[in-house]
Amino acid sequence: MPHSSEASVMSFIPLVLLSLIFGFVGHYLAKDKGRPVVKWTIISFIPVINYFCMIFLIGCSNLRLERKLDELLAGQKSRADYR
Repeated sequence: MPHSSEASVMSFIPLVLLSLIFGFVGHYLAKDKGRPVVKWTIISFIPVINYFCMIFLIGCSNLRLERKLDELLAGQKSRADYR
């Protein structure tokens, strides 16, 4: 059975849709975790690589919260020095 060009294009539609979804999810996760948003958004749009990006972004630590905790601990330490 010969393949038409329309069938070839139609076979890429699910891949494109998944890449779009992963791109937007990657953007949100990078923004939420304090990572470089533009870099992670672009990488998240690349098919196949985006699966690994999602695994990394879901499992990585939240840099924004770490910075806030460091500031709180530094402030607490400086207050203890005045006592």
